[in-house]
Amino acid sequence: MKAVTKKSNIKKSVSILLPTVFLGLSLAGCGGATSTPQASTSPSGQPAAGGAKPTIKLLVPNNVEEFPSGSDVNNNEIVNAIREKTGYNTQWELLPKDAEAARQKLNVLMASGDTPDIIVIGDKPTFGSFLQQGLLTPLDPLLDEVGPNIKGSLTPEQWKSASYDGKIYAIRTVTFNTPTKGLMARKDWLDAAGIKEPKTLDEFYAALKALKEKKPDAVPFGGALAQGGGDLTSLEAIAGAFGQAVDYSATDGKVVYNPVTDDAKEFLTFANKLYSEGLLDKESLVNKNDNLKEKLVSGKAAMSTIGWPDAKTIDDALKSKEPNSKLVYIDPPTGKNGMSGVAKATSTTKYFVIPKFSKNAKEAIKFLNKISEKEIIDYISFGEEGKHYNKKDGQFIATKEAESIRYRVYYNLFDTVELGTQRMQQKGFAPYFEPTIKYSKYENVLDMVPPIEAVDKKTKELLDLKKEYYLKIISGALPLTAFDEYVSKWKKAGGEEVLKALNDAYNVKK
Repeated sequence: MKAVTKKSNIKKSVSILLPTVFLGLSLAGCGGATSTPQASTSPSGQPAAGGAKPTIKLLVPNNVEEFPSGSDVNNNEIVNAIREKTGYNTQWELLPKDAEAARQKLNVLMASGDTPDIIVIGDKPTFGSFLQQGLLTPLDPLLDEVGPNIKGSLTPEQWKSASYDGKIYAIRTVTFNTPTKGLMARKDWLDAAGIKEPKTLDEFYAALKALKEKKPDAVPFGGALAQGGGDLTSLEAIAGAFGQAVDYSATDGKVVYNPVTDDAKEFLTFANKLYSEGLLDKESLVNKNDNLKEKLVSGKAAMSTIGWPDAKTIDDALKSKEPNSKLVYIDPPTGKNGMSGVAKATSTTKYFVIPKFSKNAKEAIKFLNKISEKEIIDYISFGEEGKHYNKKDGQFIATKEAESIRYRVYYNLFDTVELGTQRMQQKGFAPYFEPTIKYSKYENVLDMVPPIEAVDKKTKELLDLKKEYYLKIISGALPLTAFDEYVSKWKKAGGEEVLKALNDAYNVKK
């Protein structure tokens, strides 16, 4: 099955479908994009007479970091060093902060043919939209010719998610951030009530019952299931005991849609039991993520599934109110056949694409190949040794001066697991990040394959169908027998065709 359908007459494709999550990229920052005069180049991107550096134009997302007064995205200490170290006159442009304005700007650029040389994309649907409209340059010949560093940076399995029909259309980079979340609990409450950390589902149920008796003013398990600000992931630490940590998983080359299996029915039975007995917060259906966090901070909830980036914020806020509190990750319960754990994030992040209309594709790859060198990655990650950091026992120790180059994240195109981990540790997240490593076990097949038109068209419909039935069954608004009706509707909605398309794509050898 074809992953995407290329359309003719590209310039007429003005309405590119770009989701707002495009801005949810780790290239954080904010500030102006004042242009500086560009070096003179030939149409090929090679230096013009006089030896000027070739110019590479990049379009990247906008987010949160401020530039110091008198500097901007094209005039600062980091970008000037990048130009010196790479030999390229890089010209950076930030997309608008507003998601709709960013979408419109991309629409105009891609439809006009007047595009930058490199666009950094943060999400798969946007990459898929560009692919489906034939707007991207195939990169294999260029990577073979001038991109050896890049070509060897990923495994064949990792390249698969950036490929279509045997050709690579995006460059991706590894991320340290594959752990995601875990079961966070008030260990001080468990200890005070004499409750041992539960290991099995039976022990987990008994612990919730005991917590309800000992702490009647708090809900044993907090959930955030409201549409638009919450989802079923708040129950993931429980769902994992039933093999439901991810929707699509693969065993021995076969992709399975877990929400329609018998194990899913058992999960719903258990979750409904917790809900009906008041062990799962009755307000879960209206709670959003912020509501759940507040309940943990205010002592109104004993445990829930919490992501490691949120865990530090929640714990810090709780300790400011209750200094002796102990909010920690405990092992998620284990179900039959040893099932336990939560989803892990994909091992790659970002999509660097070269628009079809770029006249400097080869120079763009040469630039990316250069900026992927360890010396430059180290510099962008931490700055200048002796000024922004010192090294001790192989570790980068940030100085106070490092705060003056926080905007460097704009330029952090490539990364390594080691450097990403060190930055995370420096910001104080290690006590929350490290425990979740062993819990994050299951990778969603959707993250491991390229965009597939037959799948992309149905993903939201199938997810909405799942949420509708799951929430109604968990809350008792529908009986458990409605599960069979859900499976039937999933099939009628094209679920089996989506599953076949995923199996075909998953088993294609790169």
